[in-house]
Amino acid sequence: MTDKIRVVLVDDHTVVRKGIRVLLEQESDIEIVAEAEDGLKGVDVCIQEEPDVVVLDMALPLLSGVEAARKIKEKIPETKILILSMYDDEEYILDSFKVGVSGYILKDVVVSDLVSAVHSVYRGSTFLSPSVSEKLRRQLQEGQSRGGSRQGPAKLTSRERQILKLIAEGYTSKQISEILKISFKTVQTHRAHIMEKLGVHSTAELTRYAVTKGLL
Repeated sequence: MTDKIRVVLVDDHTVVRKGIRVLLEQESDIEIVAEAEDGLKGVDVCIQEEPDVVVLDMALPLLSGVEAARKIKEKIPETKILILSMYDDEEYILDSFKVGVSGYILKDVVVSDLVSAVHSVYRGSTFLSPSVSEKLRRQLQEGQSRGGSRQGPAKLTSRERQILKLIAEGYTSKQISEILKISFKTVQTHRAHIMEKLGVHSTAELTRYAVTKGLL
């Protein structure tokens, strides 16, 4: 028999947790192994259970969803985190991906999307609610238009994609140079080339691109 996807639910609303549990447990390959009602307990439960996937509310008492996600990824980096949120603000979305989450889904999502999200992040893919994905893509296109770009899709080298991923995860150029064992100047040169190719002018726009392209 195939191993089930072990899931932890973290949400401060009991009704929401119970509803998600009922929906996910209808899937034969998903098992809810624990629940928690605040960020601190969520981190503790995840460290104890080491689940495959955490469905984590953004707005939690005691410790925010983003901070809880950061702590979970520090302790058990192989666990995939799916943020469940009422907010489609770009700042929330990008901050979430910078700490290593694999998906961001809105609470008004349909049942099939929630199930798909759990399966997708478990397989190692990135999942965004369709409306969130469309919003980020639209903002990316608007940013590129303001920059006077584009003549077709950008073709980044493997090194550029590697550096873009690290930038989007919040690493500085100095940290990236240490991680990749290349000079600071080389990182800065790659960064400039990436921005030129993508037609963007800020770290936020680079992160937005990385999220929409599933690089994180």
